[in-house]
Amino acid sequence: MSLLIRRLSAVVVLLAGIALGLWLAFGAPHEWDGSLKLLRLALGLGVVGLVTGGAKLMFPAASEGVLAGRRAG
Repeated sequence: MSLLIRRLSAVVVLLAGIALGLWLAFGAPHEWDGSLKLLRLALGLGVVGLVTGGAKLMFPAASEGVLAGRRAG
């Protein structure tokens, strides 16, 4: 995958994660009870996954280099 496409997809994933996080914080109904609270938690964890995935897409060599350094050292 070319670097330009990887970085553009990283920006899209990061923006999606930020938008979902902002919606959860400010726009989602706060009176969700029962299983909907678990859905809210799952969406929050999904936001963390989206932001982490976007960072790994943006800087692929840094994440691979850290792993390679840990294996070698």
